[in-house]
Amino acid sequence: MSSPLVSVIVPVYKVEHYLERCVKSLINQTYENLEIILVDDGSPDSCPSICDSYEAIYNNIRVIHKKNGGLSSARNAGLAIAAGDYIGFVDSDDWVDNDFYEHLLHLIQEHHADAAHVLPMYCYTETEQVHNQKETVNVFSGKNCLQYYMTSSTINGSYSVWKFLYRSSIVKGLRFREGKINEDIDFNYKAISACKTIVVSNLKKYYYFQGGDSLSSAGLKKRDFDLYDAADELSKLTQEETFGTIKYLGEVKNARTAMSLLSKLAFYGIADETLDRKEIVRKLVKENRKNALTLLKSPIPFSRKCLTVGFCISYKTTEAIIRVYKRISTKYKIGLML
Repeated sequence: MSSPLVSVIVPVYKVEHYLERCVKSLINQTYENLEIILVDDGSPDSCPSICDSYEAIYNNIRVIHKKNGGLSSARNAGLAIAAGDYIGFVDSDDWVDNDFYEHLLHLIQEHHADAAHVLPMYCYTETEQVHNQKETVNVFSGKNCLQYYMTSSTINGSYSVWKFLYRSSIVKGLRFREGKINEDIDFNYKAISACKTIVVSNLKKYYYFQGGDSLSSAGLKKRDFDLYDAADELSKLTQEETFGTIKYLGEVKNARTAMSLLSKLAFYGIADETLDRKEIVRKLVKENRKNALTLLKSPIPFSRKCLTVGFCISYKTTEAIIRVYKRISTKYKIGLML
């Protein structure tokens, strides 16, 4: 098989304690024709100098220094200069198996696909071990690509780009919405909708770190309400779709927003003192009750249906139960997808 160039875009911001772990996992890839793009998004710590030190040593590492603009802006900056035939994304506090890109590229080439992905391992330390079962590979073509993406994302709650490797022609013309978070949701929909074939493996090869100050594991902030914008964007994209349950699952994502924000508030607390906790809970509980029937009939996991019902009955009681679960999950390293 040929050895096409793979570009990996890594946005970097305030991760000086984790950056080396991430970059080393990319430097040590078994697939050698790799372009690693480190995008310093105006990081105020030692990350800029760390990036420069790697660029000085490794000729396949390129560094961009830019004014802080957020994750979307950093990814877009990387996309603008990526020269690869294939493009992937890695968050700078995460890391990947040494054969991550070799395996993804093999899947794409073997099945003549436009994109491929494996599964993430949610972890709190870098010493946690993955116990993979025998690999199962599924291939989807045509509209079934979108049907798979919407169904699997509805079930596991993950719309992330970092588990994918895309053919460059699929994503080079796309851009992440800047100034917002949860930007993966509509970006990935647009990318998958452009694919003729995607291939999916059940192997866990991406390590999604839960122990730092990532957006997903911090207290509720104003920007978390960007989830409404992302869900609305997805709903607009699916509005005219008639194939399978794609349009319906777009509506489910919209209906799920209030429950997701309530879950984050209950699990992580509030991080923005300017937010009125009591008023937020009141509004979100009201909206959750309005959408409860839609969620209970949907294919979201049973645990999320329990949260939906719990928040309808009593936010305080459900929050108390979640806090107990949080202590258990932290002790036994159990991740929580919201």
